[in-house]
Amino acid sequence: MKSSWDEIIASDKQYIDLIGYGSILNTSSHEGQTSTSKTVLVSGFKRIYNLKMVPGDMDPDILENFRKKYWVKYGLESYEDVIKLQKSNNCVLNIIPGDCDDILNGVLIRIHREDFVTYKQREEIYELFETQFEFIHPVTGDKNSSDHSAYILSALPEYTIDGGHAFLPYHNFSRDGAYEFGDYFGKLFDETTHQVGV
Repeated sequence: MKSSWDEIIASDKQYIDLIGYGSILNTSSHEGQTSTSKTVLVSGFKRIYNLKMVPGDMDPDILENFRKKYWVKYGLESYEDVIKLQKSNNCVLNIIPGDCDDILNGVLIRIHREDFVTYKQREEIYELFETQFEFIHPVTGDKNSSDHSAYILSALPEYTIDGGHAFLPYHNFSRDGAYEFGDYFGKLFDETTHQVGV
């Protein structure tokens, strides 16, 4: 079910629970967020490489700020590196609504409501879906049903492309993070990630 950023911010919730399914799986990317370290399983969504890493209409100053803050870890050492990526079909992970038998694994992230305003500004190209989840043991795969829900981000269609493929440094960073939780969890990431193309 789609949800409104502003309604969530205006709610009386002290914390907002989100499900991270890409680079956030790597614990070194939890800046400004609190990972519960709880691994989860979500049904009804598909994880796919279709979100263009560098949209064509982004302001150069914003691109450079993104490069310095988020992309240096992927080896983007200059603004020129970013422009090269902008001309390619390199993508980062996104989710799209799928069938009831589509699943993906992720990690539960908890953000204080006051910080959610800043989070919204950074993630404004996404819409939010509220979804149920199950806790999953990252080593054994044992599931623990939950009556809780959390939000998951899906990019607005205008930022996605057909025929995209993974930006390899990003893919490896995300995949390594999944395997840090355990081999079962890492293999599940591999099995439920689509359109890698590498």
